[in-house]
Amino acid sequence: MAEIYVWYVNSSRQEKSIGVETSERCVNLDLRDMISVDLLPLIWCRNLEDLSLRDNKLREIDLSPLSKCPNLQGLRLNNNLLRTLDLSPLAECPMLEELVIQENRLKRIDISPLFHCQALKELKHDASVTLLADLTLKSVGSWPEVLMERFHRVLWKVPQSS
Repeated sequence: MAEIYVWYVNSSRQEKSIGVETSERCVNLDLRDMISVDLLPLIWCRNLEDLSLRDNKLREIDLSPLSKCPNLQGLRLNNNLLRTLDLSPLAECPMLEELVIQENRLKRIDISPLFHCQALKELKHDASVTLLADLTLKSVGSWPEVLMERFHRVLWKVPQSS
């Protein structure tokens, strides 16, 4: 079995790492006082089902490596300091069932990528967060039920022309 290292910086500006077997199904990075983390090594974790980064001090996070984790089922980012969050890599995670983003500093979030996550059952966010979605998705019939429940809360936006 191969091991990768996920590097992060804590609030004391110390660079640290945690070793993860590439065969791991669950990676728990909770309560590590992280202010930044590099998730790139997770591209080698093809079996990853659950990633938890709760209770840290993350202001931003690049989720793009998760697009290489097709079996991802749960992602927990709650209780951080996130102001923005790009969910587009999660469109490549069709098995995603749970996304928890509560208790951050998010004002608005584009949930358009989540329309590709047919297994999605739980979307936990603060009530004050504005949910945005691409207007073209409004006419698509097969949405995850959890998004149908939020239909009345979604602010539909016109897609940007290229």
